[in-house]
Amino acid sequence: MQKVQIYVGSTRLDLFKDETISLTQSLKNVKDVSKIFTEFTQTFSVPASPTNNILFEHYYNFDIVNGFDARVKKSSYIELNYIPFKQGFMRLDGVDLKRNKAYAYRITFFGETVALKDVLGENQLDALDLAAYNKTYDYTSIRDLMNVDTTTNDVVVPMITHSSPVFFDSNGTPTAGTNNMKFEASSGAGVLWSELKYALRVSKIVDQIETDYLTELGLSFSDDFFNDTNADYYNLFMWLHRKSGDVDSASGSGNEYNLLINSFVPDPLLPTNVNTLSSQTSLIISSTNPTDNVVNYYSFQAVPTDNTKQYLLTITRNGEVWYSSGYVTGSIYVDQTTAGAMNPATYNFNLTAVEQVSFSALDLSVGGSYTSSGSTVNYDDFWEGVTGADVPIPNSFPFAINEQIPEIKIIDFLSGLFKTFNLVAYHQNDKIVVQTYDDYFASLDTGFWNLQEEEWQDEVRFWNEIGSATTNVYSIDEFMDVNSSQVNVALPYKQINFSYEGTGTFLAKKYNQLNNVGWGELRYTLNGEVYDAPSETYSVKLPFEHMLFDRINNLNGGSQTNIMYGYSVNENQQPYIGKPLIFYPIRQSQLTLVSVRENSTNNDSLSSLILPSNSVSLYSNISTSNINFNEEVNEFSQATGFSNTLFEGYYKNFISESFNIKRRFIKVKAFLPLNILYNLKLNNVIEINNQNYKINSMTTNFQTGETSFELINIL
Repeated sequence: MQKVQIYVGSTRLDLFKDETISLTQSLKNVKDVSKIFTEFTQTFSVPASPTNNILFEHYYNFDIVNGFDARVKKSSYIELNYIPFKQGFMRLDGVDLKRNKAYAYRITFFGETVALKDVLGENQLDALDLAAYNKTYDYTSIRDLMNVDTTTNDVVVPMITHSSPVFFDSNGTPTAGTNNMKFEASSGAGVLWSELKYALRVSKIVDQIETDYLTELGLSFSDDFFNDTNADYYNLFMWLHRKSGDVDSASGSGNEYNLLINSFVPDPLLPTNVNTLSSQTSLIISSTNPTDNVVNYYSFQAVPTDNTKQYLLTITRNGEVWYSSGYVTGSIYVDQTTAGAMNPATYNFNLTAVEQVSFSALDLSVGGSYTSSGSTVNYDDFWEGVTGADVPIPNSFPFAINEQIPEIKIIDFLSGLFKTFNLVAYHQNDKIVVQTYDDYFASLDTGFWNLQEEEWQDEVRFWNEIGSATTNVYSIDEFMDVNSSQVNVALPYKQINFSYEGTGTFLAKKYNQLNNVGWGELRYTLNGEVYDAPSETYSVKLPFEHMLFDRINNLNGGSQTNIMYGYSVNENQQPYIGKPLIFYPIRQSQLTLVSVRENSTNNDSLSSLILPSNSVSLYSNISTSNINFNEEVNEFSQATGFSNTLFEGYYKNFISESFNIKRRFIKVKAFLPLNILYNLKLNNVIEINNQNYKINSMTTNFQTGETSFELINIL
């Protein structure tokens, strides 16, 4: 029987002599392929001894002020025979009472990797300090970052429009104010600058997570996968698209332009104690008696001069939004049946637009009754706005990354990256080691054991001398319990589907409708065979948007241009928010100059554009890597051969082995000696009867030394 010691901080817990304490370890489980695991124990009990009562501050007594805080896990570690074995965190789950007295504390031990999830909590990406990448949102800044080197710039402007399509027509002079990207000086044509948004390198987000959250734990990510030579990861960007349509800032400025309806002239016959205009900025409906029926009906009408331009009407009541029309085109009419009764308050009428809009009419009517000297007075009044009133456009405003980055929890973002590239993570010294599944099992992890606190080094050297810390294969034949082995079917699913949560943009939706499968999605079985014995289909879904990009043709003759862009609208071609979009920006030289416009009179030429891409390169002879799961025809080159998909590059070995006819799922028990128990890691190989196995999971009973293995035979 092994002797187990458990410490919380520097305090050693008293243990029950007969309490079973076990540790389960699993990083990547074939039965749940999209999740990353960490080691943990089942809940066990420790006695309510004087030592433990002091540590837990008599937790059963809730009258104690500032007592033990069970809401927070405590730093802990486990020793076997007084030799350090595992570090992690302890959680107090509760207290068991007998005869109204504390008898035992229930606790659970967690491996160190769990600390990352705890410290990130529910925080979203906008909690990160990304101010170093803030930009100014204006024509010049957008234009200049549309053709920069994407290998050296961490913020770029890709050709992704948020509301309107672009086109190229070389025939004649481009029409001013259109998104025709043929360049002609002073034509006022080209992609409108405010249709575009910035994108930020994904690795900079990961770096900031490390700075803002891991540093306080004394941790950092390893550079096994997260490094700038790994193009699959380092070249990946996230589009800074927080809301559908135009850019908006938290201050209400931005590409939404506000006009306060303040040009109405009231009828002089209207009693001032009921309806007034305060400095011509607010319509005030008041009454000496709040129960008076002040307004029976009202109406507001706005008529734009251009029925194709979008705008928004917002009515605030005492400073808070009371009614919003949503973005509309053409005339708008609002009355009491639309927005509700207009009770006594101060009202502001506010117009918002995505580009400059003029109005030929702005009309407000108010009618009703009120009590005056005991008599009912009826009124019917009308204000007429100034025709030609414009929604003005500011020249620029700050583009704060934390206001524009997509809404997603930090932990979900990291988990999404881990799912994308089939990564595993584990704690080793002051690092969270991040590796692909294949790299993890190809490496020898000497792990926690060789790099511990200085005072443990003598014991560590001793156990390494008699143990096997420098080997990757452990033969356990002589330690096995030969009476309890099982050989099971290894295939847990009849099919595994790999896809993205977000495929709602116009072209991706169209692809799905035509092909009855999502863009980039893979429905996998080995060699396409049908397996009907398993009952379940498993899905791996990435929490990102996967956009199908469009290489446009010249409308004059149909020849291909070098322009490829993303169109962030839904199937009805309305602005679309979707999931956070990740992609590869690629700088592409244009055969002819292309145009970007500031307005309907000013435009500039560009000799290159940053194209959004789902592949690391536009040409397979340079790189075949891409972020599709299925091998798709490349949107730009229109060629096949981009074979290094996410599945082929990161999942195939892991998944295809499970579908192999020779694959088995083995359960065995073994009583391991301490030299193996101390050194065994999850990426080590177990040898039984000259057959090698990977460890799917292992559970060790500390007292008996019995370890129950779930093993997968290596083919």
